[in-house]
Amino acid sequence: MTALTVDGRAVELARLGSGAPLLYLHGLADVHAVWPPDEPTQLLRRLAETRDVIAPAHPGYLGSDALPAGADVEDHTFHLVDLLDTLELDAVDIVGCSFGGWLAAELALRQPSRVKRLALVNPLGVHVRGRTVALFFGAVAPRGVGGYGEVRGVLFAEPDSEIAMHAFPDQPDRERMLRWFTGLTGAAQVGWKSPQLSNPKLAGRLPRITAATLALVSDGDAINPLAAKLLRDAAPSFTVETIDGGHCVHLEQPDVVATRVLEFLA
Repeated sequence: MTALTVDGRAVELARLGSGAPLLYLHGLADVHAVWPPDEPTQLLRRLAETRDVIAPAHPGYLGSDALPAGADVEDHTFHLVDLLDTLELDAVDIVGCSFGGWLAAELALRQPSRVKRLALVNPLGVHVRGRTVALFFGAVAPRGVGGYGEVRGVLFAEPDSEIAMHAFPDQPDRERMLRWFTGLTGAAQVGWKSPQLSNPKLAGRLPRITAATLALVSDGDAINPLAAKLLRDAAPSFTVETIDGGHCVHLEQPDVVATRVLEFLA
């Protein structure tokens, strides 16, 4: 765990492994969002077996300063450009999961020279018009009773599995609750408006991405269940593969995801 100053803002990041640098952009339930940066997930550990993994906390998440009020997804994208400049990385391979996949795609289409190869795991951002999906921020609103069963049901294919219960126990400690709800404010800055956690313009812009791109998508993703079809239709140059799991497949099947991502990046 380390801290940087990026354009005057504090950014906390986890860094582990050795090899060529790999920028990891975390998801809604991930390192920084659920686990502290000094407790990397199994996916990060696997990626770090051959790569220098750099995993910053997005703006507004615990340890990283928020962007100014009114910031949109484009501001978050240019924050990533400033981060790469601070790290002195001209171009880098990027893995983005969930919310991080959305930001990674926005960066790749706006700053193609900064992205070598791109791996997206259940990326948010793309939207299927007319499709009713789970309202994430409604599901995760604080509840007086009932625990985190609804949250697990939205994020995991098996909400009562060991990993789901570990990520969202029904009686979390104060530190975990602080990390989780602080992170939600960061995601809500760009994802609160309808359609939630998406940019209606993104699908039409995906063909502008020139980097070789792998998209791993789960049929059991309750937040964006038709993402695979949309990605295939909107970006025929992408390699789109479907794997079993829910939205948090990077937690449910980290070894499967890591193996496929590392094969692609190699």
